[in-house]
Amino acid sequence: MSSSRRERDAHGNQQRAEPEQSRITPLDPQFVPSEPAPAETDKKALEWRKLSSQRYDTKRRMGFAEQEKCDMPPEHLRKIIKDHGDMSARKYRHDKRVYLGALKYVPHAVLKLLENMPMPWEQARDVPVLYHVTGAITFVNEIPWVIEPVYMAQWGSMWIMMRREKRDRKHFKRMRFPPFDDEEPPLDFGDNLLDVEPLEAIQMELDEDDDAAVLDWFYDSKPLADEDEEDIAKSAVGRRVNGPSYRKWRLNLPVMANLHRLASQLLSDLIDPNFFYLFDLNSFITAKCLNMAIPGGPKFEPMYRDINPADEDWNEFNDINKIIIRQPVRTEYKVAFPHLYNSLPRKVRVAPYHTPAVQYVRPDDPDLPAFYFDPVINPISSRSLVSQFKDDARLVEDEIFGDQDEDTDFVLPLGASAFLEDQPLETENTANGIALYWAPHPFSARSGRTRRAMD
Repeated sequence: MSSSRRERDAHGNQQRAEPEQSRITPLDPQFVPSEPAPAETDKKALEWRKLSSQRYDTKRRMGFAEQEKCDMPPEHLRKIIKDHGDMSARKYRHDKRVYLGALKYVPHAVLKLLENMPMPWEQARDVPVLYHVTGAITFVNEIPWVIEPVYMAQWGSMWIMMRREKRDRKHFKRMRFPPFDDEEPPLDFGDNLLDVEPLEAIQMELDEDDDAAVLDWFYDSKPLADEDEEDIAKSAVGRRVNGPSYRKWRLNLPVMANLHRLASQLLSDLIDPNFFYLFDLNSFITAKCLNMAIPGGPKFEPMYRDINPADEDWNEFNDINKIIIRQPVRTEYKVAFPHLYNSLPRKVRVAPYHTPAVQYVRPDDPDLPAFYFDPVINPISSRSLVSQFKDDARLVEDEIFGDQDEDTDFVLPLGASAFLEDQPLETENTANGIALYWAPHPFSARSGRTRRAMD
């Protein structure tokens, strides 16, 4: 009886063990997930609604939920300011404390006002405003993002127009200061200035052929911000600004070349990096770390205050009996070779000693071909060399090239042709591409991020 029971138990264990051997895990390809229970689905949906309500809800501070605020017309704000012009009324006795508390924010309000001032090429600019309900203070609620090469080209055209303005005096007149008397009340904007037409914007007349790449949007308040599908299809790079956020830009070669030409009045003619030797970022950082000042350069607070060279103790390296300093080491030497001329260099950066000489010559005439011989570059002939071994210096050149004017013995085969003979030497963008290669920032790049106008 016991043996038959053990056999049945073993048989039952074997049957129970078989499903465990054939169990499918989620990693198996034939695994099919089962549908979740309705209670579990409702629980996850409740958690998601709770999370979304916290994420997209109005901000709550001290148990108070702020309501969504819609933009009000400008007349609403003007009425608040005008009603609060005379604070002696009894109904405004509680607002005086608010006005005093708003005084510490006036510098920031002035900063935002100056930051969003309309540029000379704009007749007027509409901006969103953040205001207090009592009219105590008002902020311009916008950051003026600009595309760097476009912004510099706009100011380059303004430089030309300002030179013409000094000659013609068309837009500006001399003004008497102070414009108002001390006892005169300030002018109300709605009564005196609202109906006055603003002065004409200062814009340079662009050429329809030479400036065709930027003609349609050059003087817009936000260039390329409102591109339509037709403009995107015409552009070689697609959408040139990322969208309404106006944070990234990408321009093609003809546009960059046109902007570079318009901004040429404000750009430096120096393209050789050797001109800025010991006057670059690495040299300034080294001078700061060594507690020195490059002659003519910036002065910094000392980075390390723990060592004063004048208070060092005598040792075998600076003993007066062993070292004779006939003249002090110049500051330029210590910055150029910090590990050689300094006792304890820390956090120094070694700047490049020399870069290859620049052979680029900027053409003055835009009609010149991309590759031409500039008379500024003088060829160096070996005929000017004086030989130490032969009386006639021309014999050196005659031995190399022969004494005849033309070698008549050598003839090219009949089927010979020049390499890349069927390819053009230059295109309409070759000269512009070479000019942009040597152009300074921001014209050295075709894409980037927008920056604040003040920066």
